[in-house]
Amino acid sequence: MKYTKMLPLLAFCLLLSACTSYEKLYEAGSYDQVVQKLSPRICSGHIRTHQVNLVAKSFHKANQADHERIIALKESGKPDAWPEIYQRYVSMKGRNDALGCFPENIKQGIGYTPLHLDDELSAARNKAESYLVAKSELLLNSGNKSDAKEADKLIGQLSRTNPQNKHLQNLRIKSMLHQAEHALLRFENPYHIPVPQDFAATVLQFDANELEKANCPIDVTKQRRTDYDLLVRIKLLNKSWTPERLDAVTFEEKNNGKTAKVTDQTQSKSMTIKGQIEYYDIKNDHIRIFVPFEVTSNFKHNFATIEGDREACSEQTLLLLNEKELPFPNENSLLLDTAKELNNIMAKELTR
Repeated sequence: MKYTKMLPLLAFCLLLSACTSYEKLYEAGSYDQVVQKLSPRICSGHIRTHQVNLVAKSFHKANQADHERIIALKESGKPDAWPEIYQRYVSMKGRNDALGCFPENIKQGIGYTPLHLDDELSAARNKAESYLVAKSELLLNSGNKSDAKEADKLIGQLSRTNPQNKHLQNLRIKSMLHQAEHALLRFENPYHIPVPQDFAATVLQFDANELEKANCPIDVTKQRRTDYDLLVRIKLLNKSWTPERLDAVTFEEKNNGKTAKVTDQTQSKSMTIKGQIEYYDIKNDHIRIFVPFEVTSNFKHNFATIEGDREACSEQTLLLLNEKELPFPNENSLLLDTAKELNNIMAKELTR
């Protein structure tokens, strides 16, 4: 029975402790924490005057501080101000949304006015992204590893600003390559897909001078060493092809009373390989980025035959009449073409 009598006292102590912690957050200037912790309680109907007042004061103080800081940053005219300006707008919108579910009488009592920040947010985000992309590129192009590490921080900001930014993945890869001391490039065929003997060599045939100019630490000589910190794996996962086809269309052409029956013919065949490029962080034992690839080699050849008078033919048909049917390329030939194209893709990837 005595424990039952203590329950109200315990509840009161807990309530007092909670109130004190919110007060401490407010006194420490942690206004956003006060808003985020207390707003859901007020929205759900747990309304206490002291807590409402604490949220109101935190809301107005934080918004005022952000507003003044945004004005100062804009007046500075510095491009590097835009990431902070954007984050300040994000904070203001977050507070505004948190109080949006308050009862109307409380909103009026605390002087809550909805903020319409969509246009400001959009404009600030665009400018922040432009700055972060440009500054990251500038740092990464210096060839200095400390600059690459600094760029990594900006790339992290860019990711938080817009995870869908079209430059984000390229910047991450470039940053990884420029920070690596030693990186190894390797071709892998884990499913033992039949390819020509020199397929892997064709994929990995790079100009060492070009890699060096781009400050790329990639080793393509397969030397044995123990201090690689990055492994770039080109993985072949699938191949598919279309059979040999010969399509024909027959039509009639006339000119000055002369007639010819033209058969326009198209030979076609293709080979497609699919896979992914993996950037494997050896030190931390995980794949940081993987980039899927799909490369197709197309063989297509047009030629024509006629029955009738050649003088009836159009200029285009006459050109096709000079073409003859060709032997179809074999599978290995098409595969080597895809290997060359994959090599071009990797060259752009490594010297970005």
